[in-house]
Amino acid sequence: MQINEKRPAFPIILIFCIASAMGNWLLSYIIFQTAGLPLYLDTVFTAAICFSLGLLPGLFTGFVLGLATTFFRYHFILGQIELAGASAVFTLCIAAEVLTICFFHKKWLGAREAAFLRSPAVSSFIGITPLLLTLVALVCIVVSFTGGLIDFTLTSLTTPRPHFPEDIFKLGLLRNNVPILASAILSRIPINIVDRFFVIFGGYGISLLYRKWFGTFQWGPAGRSS
Repeated sequence: MQINEKRPAFPIILIFCIASAMGNWLLSYIIFQTAGLPLYLDTVFTAAICFSLGLLPGLFTGFVLGLATTFFRYHFILGQIELAGASAVFTLCIAAEVLTICFFHKKWLGAREAAFLRSPAVSSFIGITPLLLTLVALVCIVVSFTGGLIDFTLTSLTTPRPHFPEDIFKLGLLRNNVPILASAILSRIPINIVDRFFVIFGGYGISLLYRKWFGTFQWGPAGRSS
């Protein structure tokens, strides 16, 4: 396998960022809106951009384009303009997720990943699996805390916001006299831990395809150097 560290040209990066933002929206729509599953999966392709291109493209895909798609969905598709602002604030969770993934990838995952990219096989992937699982837990905590803090703030300001699946857990915690802020944070963990598992592992798998298309690395026969 040959590894080429040359970064893709800006137009290619832009195209992949836009395509990834559209992929996030489409996957989330299919899973959450159409199938009715209590999962978001709205940052799978953002994670792929983070793993393959880094921080700035990740923020552009997840935060900037995420804001744009949120306003578009609530204004033109759902017709719930009054909820667009509150929903857009939750995009800060995506920004926090991007920062966490990129920092973790650069600080801890990168060195172990190099061995896997040199010889992509099940045995070498097992070496990075514990790190990806650690990242799942870390992102779950960061997103749950960020989302809970935003939810608590919106509730304190009596700002209208959309209904989320975690509201069921939140109501149960409140009935057991758990403080509002703690309820807002803890209620997100059961959904986020499952959701972020698919986001991290799915995003990492897609990032390998991205990097292959970018020409960052090429697989030879049976994973041998070509």
